[in-house]
Amino acid sequence: MDIKFRLFSERLRRVLAGEEVTLPDAAKQPIHNLHAEIEIVTSWLSEFEDDMSWLLLQKKGKDEIDNPDLATVMDEINCFTCEFEKVIDTFINSITQQKSQSSCRKDICDALQGLQSRITEINQRVQQLKHIDSEIIDEFRRAEVESSYFLASSSSKNRNTVGLDDRMEELLDLLIEGPNQLSVVAILNSIGLDKTAFTAEAYNSSYVKHYFDHLAWIPAPYHYDAYQILDIVTMFLLPFSMLSKIKDKDYEMKKINLGEYLMTKWYLIVLDDVWSTNVLDVVREILLDNQNGSRVLITLTRIKMVTRFQFENGESVRLDLVPTGGPLRVTYQGWPFLILYHGSISLEENIREVFETPLGLLIVICCKLPFHLKLCFLYLSVFPAHLEISTRQLYQLWIAEGFIPDNSEATAEKYLEQLINRGFVDARKRRAGVTINTCSVPGRCHPVLLAVAFKAEFIFFSFMDPEGKLRKNVKPINVFEKHSDFAYLDDYDSHLHSLLHFTSKSDYLDPINWDKICKMFKLLRVLDLGSLVLIQYPSGIENLFLLQYLKLNIPSLKSLSAPLLSNLLNLYTLDMPFSYIDHTADEFWKMSKLRHLNFGSITLPAHPGKYCGSLENLNFISALHPCCCSEDILGRLPNLQNLQMRGDLIFYQSLLSKSLCRLSSLESLKLANESKMPRLSKIVLAEYLFPHSLTHLSFSDTDLMDDPMPALEKLPLLQVLKLKQNSYSGRKLTCGSYGFPNLKVLHLKSILWLEEWTVGIAAMPKLEYLIINPCAYLKKIPEQLWCIRRLNNFECWWPQPELRQKLREFEDKEQHGVRLYPYEI
Repeated sequence: MDIKFRLFSERLRRVLAGEEVTLPDAAKQPIHNLHAEIEIVTSWLSEFEDDMSWLLLQKKGKDEIDNPDLATVMDEINCFTCEFEKVIDTFINSITQQKSQSSCRKDICDALQGLQSRITEINQRVQQLKHIDSEIIDEFRRAEVESSYFLASSSSKNRNTVGLDDRMEELLDLLIEGPNQLSVVAILNSIGLDKTAFTAEAYNSSYVKHYFDHLAWIPAPYHYDAYQILDIVTMFLLPFSMLSKIKDKDYEMKKINLGEYLMTKWYLIVLDDVWSTNVLDVVREILLDNQNGSRVLITLTRIKMVTRFQFENGESVRLDLVPTGGPLRVTYQGWPFLILYHGSISLEENIREVFETPLGLLIVICCKLPFHLKLCFLYLSVFPAHLEISTRQLYQLWIAEGFIPDNSEATAEKYLEQLINRGFVDARKRRAGVTINTCSVPGRCHPVLLAVAFKAEFIFFSFMDPEGKLRKNVKPINVFEKHSDFAYLDDYDSHLHSLLHFTSKSDYLDPINWDKICKMFKLLRVLDLGSLVLIQYPSGIENLFLLQYLKLNIPSLKSLSAPLLSNLLNLYTLDMPFSYIDHTADEFWKMSKLRHLNFGSITLPAHPGKYCGSLENLNFISALHPCCCSEDILGRLPNLQNLQMRGDLIFYQSLLSKSLCRLSSLESLKLANESKMPRLSKIVLAEYLFPHSLTHLSFSDTDLMDDPMPALEKLPLLQVLKLKQNSYSGRKLTCGSYGFPNLKVLHLKSILWLEEWTVGIAAMPKLEYLIINPCAYLKKIPEQLWCIRRLNNFECWWPQPELRQKLREFEDKEQHGVRLYPYEI
């Protein structure tokens, strides 16, 4: 509940440090005093973190608030944060526009004085707060410890499930080979069994994924009534297109729509950590039996169940069970109920009610994450479930929103790795098997994450407010789900900070709506319209002075004008991947904060000399035209780490080959040739002076005539080499002895004429991944490769018949991870 307050405190720190604007002397001391008071309140609130978590759960469950004083103070803090944010935004915007300082100075001082008294009162109130009863908090913490099982829900086998292969086989049999009727499979609590990890291993197994065509992992909604449970189940199971159509329908119609959607689907639904069989009663009413072997898999923890079970043969038993082996098959209220257990179990030990979290497990865990990691995690709710998110885009958004303290992509990457390791995020694709390329939020996490971010007033989703009652409330981040949401722009508060729209459709944005965005929301810091198409250069965009992240789709845009560049000096990220820029104004060199530049192609101007410095923060450019490879340009980019270059590399061969060495910090380089006469290639890699800092190198359509290996194997730090799409037209590759000392990934794609490949002694000693896709004439793999102990991933696509046969007969193919594609060849 204190997210916005603490985030604003972070922003004040940046303002005082001069990262956003140069403050006038009259404003520095009042803002410094306010920041000091805010830090005091923040430190006090850290002692009430458990209390606030409990309060949030109560508010969500609409229960009576146990601590009205804390609730009142938190409401006051939220109101204070919104008002202060408006004052600071307006003030900084006026400074950026270089408006009259005298009037601004008086206005800001008057506003700061009023806010100073407010925060002082809040500070006094906070220090008088009393903690919620210790017994409630202790129970809350115990429940939180138990909920940590959720962290184990990864696809890899958890150490607590090792040795349970027989039980796993039994579980998979129950899920896949069981009766045709809709059945429940239950896993009971037992010493030595991590139920969630065990269940997750089955859920993520290839057997389950291939058998069921619809999977959902649902945290049990313990206190909700049938209507609320139906809403949650539909949110997990139905596609967004159907959700928007049924959101205003009554219970019966929603149930009918859900049943119709699932009627032809083989589905598996997991309810993790069920604490009440009432949930099953409701689920049984909601889910119709389509007689195709669909399953509900539950894990039971400290559950108060019925006092007796009835076997399928009619025999009745007590609850205290000492299993003798094999799954126990019973019937509960007409449902086939199959119980899988591990070891001896006495269910009477578990017959007692425990603390129940109305929002599910993720809320408790989320509240306990380190603050900046919590922000990054909650922000993931803006993306649809299972959407493959570009990590490069995600890092830039996190930085622009102020979630990364040092504004470093390396730090952002560490945060993402932590979220993946904790089980909150799935890594989808990795660049050459090393760094993460795309990620996604698991379907089991997304709805609860969505609810937490919305309830904490951190993010506003238009589809979660169908009546539009909350649009006027100021939220840090606003997400438009569909194109029609732009029709309600007039209903939003003018102090929006972030406006995002993610869609795969290329709809055209009405110019009227664009005008509204520029005129109404002049304090925007993040604007991402995704694939929405703008017909022409958007007038008014130069008035969004505070923008730090801008992503637009303007195919017709050919130049970047002086007004645009000279006004948007706060930009960290400028992302227009569908624009091809032939001319960029000299004012580009004034954008000292720019870090990330992404275009289909862009031509940069020569440095104008005086009044402009080097772009020391710029670390990513895609795709730079090779005509820009002059000392006057590349020499002004001292910290460029990632460069993608596209254009006629042949024509600019001489300029390019001698200039790359100036990029002493360059780590990743991609060269894509677009020459009109590729077969007359004059690219000579032996003449290239590549910087020794390179770790990633990629070539596309370069049509090299000479073997590139002798020139590249000397790069001392090179880890990834990709020769793609007709990058080499020769018939022989030779890797010399002791070459490529640090190479981990080698990707040969569409090297169409390659017939012979030799590898010298001790070459590529650290190679882990080898991808050949395809090399149609290659008949033999170098024997030296099989001496590389680290090589454990070898993909070979469409191999020549002779090579395919040799790879199939190779004795150590499993050791080296040899895989032939397509599978049926």
